[in-house]
Amino acid sequence: MHVRVRRSMRRPHLGRLVRNAAALMLSSGGTAVLGVAFWGIAAHLAGPTVIGRTSAEIAAMALLANLAQLSFGAVFERFLPVAGAQTRAFVLRAYALCTSIAFIAATIYVSVGFTDRFLPPTLAWRTIFVFSVVLWTIFVLQDSALTGLRAAKWVPLENIFFALAKMALLPAFLALSESQGIFLAWTSPVAITILAVSWYLFGRRIPDHERYSTRVGELPRTREIVTLALAHYATFLLSMFTPTIVTLIVIQRLGAVMSAYYYLPALIASGATYFLWNIATSFLVEASSEPHAVRRHATTTILTGAAVLGPIVVFGVAFAPTLLQLFGASYATHGTTLLRMLLLSLPGNAVTILFTSFAWLDRRLWWMVARSLVSAVVYFSLVLALIGRYRLAAIGWASLGSSLLQGVFFLPVLIRRYRATSNSAPPDVARVP
Repeated sequence: MHVRVRRSMRRPHLGRLVRNAAALMLSSGGTAVLGVAFWGIAAHLAGPTVIGRTSAEIAAMALLANLAQLSFGAVFERFLPVAGAQTRAFVLRAYALCTSIAFIAATIYVSVGFTDRFLPPTLAWRTIFVFSVVLWTIFVLQDSALTGLRAAKWVPLENIFFALAKMALLPAFLALSESQGIFLAWTSPVAITILAVSWYLFGRRIPDHERYSTRVGELPRTREIVTLALAHYATFLLSMFTPTIVTLIVIQRLGAVMSAYYYLPALIASGATYFLWNIATSFLVEASSEPHAVRRHATTTILTGAAVLGPIVVFGVAFAPTLLQLFGASYATHGTTLLRMLLLSLPGNAVTILFTSFAWLDRRLWWMVARSLVSAVVYFSLVLALIGRYRLAAIGWASLGSSLLQGVFFLPVLIRRYRATSNSAPPDVARVP
């Protein structure tokens, strides 16, 4: 009987990692599909000039909000599981800091004239833009808060509701304002979503977490959190600006048309990468919550990642021309080789992604900064050296080369770290009884 009880207690924990990863993947995939549908509807209701200006406005808003988060999304996923009685105060302080940065950054961005090309030159619209950046910062942070508190099942519900709401509001807001209707439809549901999620977070989830998790562990000192956040922020900046730099290189060396042929394969491959990050995030949360079961969670993560990645790579490589043919024959002609090479580089990226989760557990993120710098140097060196001869395929060769380098460097270290988890726990929670 005792054995049965122990086994029954373990099953939910194994299932929770997979369920939370599936919820995050559903959120990523669902919002991507609904996002394409939103822009398809917008393209039928508004002219290309409005679409161009609004897409720039939304991109600027998202960029400022992402920069203002200061890596607290990742910090939440690592340390909320062990925050215990400090959870509410920790979340509120992070919200206050990030929204203050968002407000200052957006105000400066507007004041120096960066919004002049897409924002009406009135105080009212500039104020709306600034507060939209602030709200978007909270909107993204609360997903990480839900994930860190092991409530990722609400993330797809929140994001899919948001996606459906903005599509429903689109015709009405375009009738209200032709130039800013799309932006209003995009941002208005954010406030409602924040209120609903905040009610759940601060009214139910955080009190429950503080009540039942006070002995899980303690938050590290502020100095250590800041150091880890800065290290993650550095790698985040590199990963965020890399696609932009590649796009600029393609436009400059090959022209705008080839940039379109690059964009779709890159978008598809990045979607698969997001799925891998979703699985790794779920692993990080569960491993932080249950340090005695790190190896079991790592095994589940590897099996889940292989189950997701294997079909994506196999079917993606096999049916790449068919997939790109949906967007036009020219996309299949020019983008098939690149898409296949980007998909074949995913296993190496998967090794790095899992290693990053272990780096968070061990609080050794500056190695990841060094890795990101070396990888970026190799990647861009290959792109610049090969693009004149191999054109778009040069990006594929650069991705494969960078992926191979990451696999060779990190796989042995990752295997040793995995084997070391059999009877050990992360340093910060090893002393917890």
